[in-house]
Amino acid sequence: MTIPAQHLQDLVTGYLRGHPDEQPMLQPLLDRLAGGANVTDRREFDGHVTTSGVVINDADDVLLIHHLASGRWIQPGGHPKDSDRTLGQAVRREIAEETGVTELDAYGDGTPVHIDVHLIEARPDRNEPAHVHYDVRYLFRARGPVALTLQPEEVGAAQWRSPSELGDPVLRARVLSSLGLPRQDRPADEDPYCALVVLTDPHATKVLMHLRDNKPGIWAPGTWAPMSGGAEPGDLDPHATACRELREETGLENIRLTHMFSTHTDGYPRHVFHGVWDGDPDTLTLTEGRKLAFIPRNDFDLVPLHPTTRQDTDRVLELITPRQPPYGYGTLALIGNGSGHLLMHLRGDSPGTCWPDTWSPNGGKPEAADAGPRGTIVREVHEEVGLDEAAVSLSHLFTHTADDGHLTYVFRGTWDGDPDTLTLTEGRALAYVDPRCLGERPMSPLARYAALRGLAAELEDQAHRDGIHTLVAGGLIVHDERLLVVRRNPDDYLGGTWETPAGRLERGESIIDALPREIMEETGLTITIDRYAGHFDYTNARGRTSRQFVFACTPEKPGPITLSEHDRHQWVRALDELPPTTPELRGFLERQWPARR
Repeated sequence: MTIPAQHLQDLVTGYLRGHPDEQPMLQPLLDRLAGGANVTDRREFDGHVTTSGVVINDADDVLLIHHLASGRWIQPGGHPKDSDRTLGQAVRREIAEETGVTELDAYGDGTPVHIDVHLIEARPDRNEPAHVHYDVRYLFRARGPVALTLQPEEVGAAQWRSPSELGDPVLRARVLSSLGLPRQDRPADEDPYCALVVLTDPHATKVLMHLRDNKPGIWAPGTWAPMSGGAEPGDLDPHATACRELREETGLENIRLTHMFSTHTDGYPRHVFHGVWDGDPDTLTLTEGRKLAFIPRNDFDLVPLHPTTRQDTDRVLELITPRQPPYGYGTLALIGNGSGHLLMHLRGDSPGTCWPDTWSPNGGKPEAADAGPRGTIVREVHEEVGLDEAAVSLSHLFTHTADDGHLTYVFRGTWDGDPDTLTLTEGRALAYVDPRCLGERPMSPLARYAALRGLAAELEDQAHRDGIHTLVAGGLIVHDERLLVVRRNPDDYLGGTWETPAGRLERGESIIDALPREIMEETGLTITIDRYAGHFDYTNARGRTSRQFVFACTPEKPGPITLSEHDRHQWVRALDELPPTTPELRGFLERQWPARR
């Protein structure tokens, strides 16, 4: 045995002190060690040890490799070699060989984060019977830029992905916990979201931050961050959470906080607020962290900031900072009512009007006195329809960049009033428009895209509230009254099944952006999104629930079709022509395509 038995016994025993419920599963390994078995020999088919490592970068993404032998995306790892003297040395060697990553910091005291026991199927071509692997899994941090050099014999590709994409549910939960993130399958009333408070001085030149404790188990240890924290049962809403966290961590009260935007990380909603305080941090009592200070925005590159914190803080500052002409941006407001319909106005037709006689959300261009894009949209909505900031609670949804670099900041808010009670100062009519039926009204491409993005945001939020975090964009592509279906490759999950083109959303991607990308990648077709058709849920390859959002689409051209993830395609005119598919898709089509049965 190249790795001493005593080392392995001590390692497993130390692991079990933290996870005593796993004793029955690991006792056979301890018994075999006590009996003198060489459990590091890969020819020991009564069961032997392997090791793997979860590598996390500064953005809290994990490094997954496409393992050629298994065809799966997994963390790097493998069997110990004669040169290894500890499992820690073995896993570092495997990571370096497969990915080229060598500079790694172990989490905590270096104890494995998980020991998994799984059966390896027999491989007669290698004269290997079925046997058990005891995979000892470690957790590492790779700091700074990480260059990858892949081992072509074993690794087909490598990607940095969300920790929620780790395939093993126990490993996934422990990695998320080590990062200070909640479990993906947590109960809805347990830490359902967090609030981040970006508190600036009156000129928005510096941000009040605290230096977080540098210890495992908390999110972003040893970095500077604004005040933040998870919801507690007594919090009425995210605003209440933000006020409570600010009070508990610094003692500050009665600070006016404005909701700026919301984001999701690993299915964990984060609500970001802005407030202004013109005081001395030395007069405050910090209850969490090691230090409290105003950090100048010009010094953000000089202090340790978690990338997510930096991104959220920069986004707040971008929205509130006044700009000099030429301003280079415009604004739109997606104001929806309880039914999800958007408040829009019919533009006039006078000379010089951009996109005359089309429907559009309210919004406009900046003026010199505006405090950034948020100040612009608040003023525009008040000027055009008379609604003030408190009535609509506008928050930033996304920023659209035109081909010429011009930016359009798109906000969303809510208002359940009657449009007839408002005084429209620009345009000829004001009405609520159903974003599911945009094809019925003339609109500019940007207005239509913004409205669809607003609809997508509502759909994504509802999925997260339902506890569904794997989201899929799918298209009903119709040409000459025929529907395009494609067949999954035989070696894929549900191989041989027919489906409509669809694919998962990438991290931070909207349904509306994912759909044309996926269809182009899978079929080579360029499409126009016509309307939202609905959604259906199904069980994915990992045994979890996915939600597929389906949009009716028109292809720019019906071909040629170039398949990248399927082996056949077919155009069908009616449901009775539909080849074998899943019950979920067939049921959806029966509801959405009743005339084609």
